[in-house]
Amino acid sequence: MLPDAIGNLPELQELNLRVCSGLQHLPPTFGAHLPNLQTLDLTLCKGLTALPESIGKMQCLQTLFLGNCYNIPQLPSNIVNLKSLVTLNLYNCGGLTQLPHNFSNLEALQVLSLQGCEKLVTLDGCGIENCGSLNTLTLWGCIVLTQMPDFTSLPKLQIDGVPEQLVDWEAAQKEKRAQEMRDGKNKGANQGTPKPVGQWDAVKKDVARGSVAAAAVGALTGG
Repeated sequence: MLPDAIGNLPELQELNLRVCSGLQHLPPTFGAHLPNLQTLDLTLCKGLTALPESIGKMQCLQTLFLGNCYNIPQLPSNIVNLKSLVTLNLYNCGGLTQLPHNFSNLEALQVLSLQGCEKLVTLDGCGIENCGSLNTLTLWGCIVLTQMPDFTSLPKLQIDGVPEQLVDWEAAQKEKRAQEMRDGKNKGANQGTPKPVGQWDAVKKDVARGSVAAAAVGALTGG
């Protein structure tokens, strides 16, 4: 086990606990006093069954590796408070069945790996589709994942490994994006087309131009 004092290292920026397979829990105050921690690697900490709620207090954390922590059934709800988190690796977290609500609070999140999360049933309802910075999502081996949100609001998102049971969803997403692109092009084309001038408006303009020209000629000729 780790001593409680490990959470009292305010200048610590990186903590690598990879392959500490005998580690069964982190101290309850683990994240409360690590204000500058940027990288936390818990890969292959197979004995972990939960993360402390205090992990949500690490406001500088940018990278969290939880690969092969397959005995963790759920993430703490306040993990969504990690405003600086860019990469969340949940590779082979086979105990997870869903992600926390308000996932959209992870406004800096760019990369989310869910590869091998074989008990994950749904991504719908957690708000992941509103993570505006998300550009990479991996779903290889999510064999029971059947419910997905609409990701078309994230044009830069690349989804890798869409499982076969979601082929229809993937096709519908591609079609919707294609339609939105067509609509956008058509809208732009319509906005760029000059407004047609009515025949009577054209006649009036010609008359006005003729009157101005006549007045100018009259002024020059004294007539």
